[in-house]
Amino acid sequence: MPKKLRRAPGMRERSPDVWELIVQAGRDPVTGNWRQVSRTFHGTLSQAKKARAQLLVEATAGRHTGTRATMDDLYADWIVELERKGRSPNTVRGYRSTYEHNVRPTLGKVQVSKVTTKMLTDLYGAHQRRGLKPRTVYQIHATLSSMLTQACRWGWRDSNPAQWAEPPAQPNSAPVVPTPDEVMRLIDEANKSRSPEKGRAMFLSATTGLRRAEICAIRPSRDIDWERNLLTVEWSIAAVEGQGRVEIPTKNRRLRVVALDKATAQTLAEQLTMLQERAAFAGVALRPNAFLFSDEVDGSEPWKPDALTRYFTRVRARVGLEHLTFHGLRKFMETYAQQLGYAPSQVAMRAGHDPSVMGRHYTGRIEEADRALAESVAALLTPGGEPPATRNSRTP
Repeated sequence: MPKKLRRAPGMRERSPDVWELIVQAGRDPVTGNWRQVSRTFHGTLSQAKKARAQLLVEATAGRHTGTRATMDDLYADWIVELERKGRSPNTVRGYRSTYEHNVRPTLGKVQVSKVTTKMLTDLYGAHQRRGLKPRTVYQIHATLSSMLTQACRWGWRDSNPAQWAEPPAQPNSAPVVPTPDEVMRLIDEANKSRSPEKGRAMFLSATTGLRRAEICAIRPSRDIDWERNLLTVEWSIAAVEGQGRVEIPTKNRRLRVVALDKATAQTLAEQLTMLQERAAFAGVALRPNAFLFSDEVDGSEPWKPDALTRYFTRVRARVGLEHLTFHGLRKFMETYAQQLGYAPSQVAMRAGHDPSVMGRHYTGRIEEADRALAESVAALLTPGGEPPATRNSRTP
């Protein structure tokens, strides 16, 4: 007489040849409660037992690690994780704004484990229809992708649905790079104004490729080697709500040393002299660790990066160059340095981008090549200056 098959634990017969298969899938990482995975199966008892065994294998391998946490729960913990990792306050603020305005109203109460690629695609389409630009929709996608990637790392789900959700294509726009004549017009206009120090900051950005926040963070006593004409770039300034202006690491959290040409070194020296004379006139001692670009007589507070941008906007309007941005000064150095024949890897290192493999393999010549690059770019902005010949005359 054939042996009668018995049901395994976790099997319920809902109707003839229709089974509910249930297996344990560990504890919910948010609530701490035990989770279970259930699946409806159509077939014989023998087939159902095999299907449950396969479901148990999948659960053990972590393929069913869903959680009852909502997207709002994930967002709150994700922001804390970003801050723990030391993300820029401005970056975190951008993520907060994107989620609060464009994600929370629709997906905030949805369980993390139930978010699908179709949900995300529909969300992008809805935002497009209400008039958001492709760039803004892409920021929504980037926010959700980062959040859901973190959810996978924490075991809240086993895959990232944003991986397959496609945001709208962004139009390709050629970078607007000012010519040497346009840069000089901007600087000359600033030098004639009541804020010539802003012109010095613009000249510094054009010759070194420093970002606004990096310029604002310069402390002469800490960052400038006057004997060797070297500038160490390690810090930047961020305006944080409730905290004012704070020093944070550079955008890619890397220290770099930038060679200064004679004209740029002289410009920095003039700025420091101006600070010293202003402090003496006010009868105040200039702080030993004063910021080079500061509106305080003792140099205690740096400029806000946004203030430099607003000033640039006013100057460009006065000279009829409204199409330019302050970031274009940085692009000026990057573009013309390559046109002068310097390797893209060297230019990237000077600008603070991630250097290429080539740049990392030839670190012994970095300072020499960077100084030649500095002199060549600055010559474009120096009356009567002429860029020296370079070893590589190839123009990309």
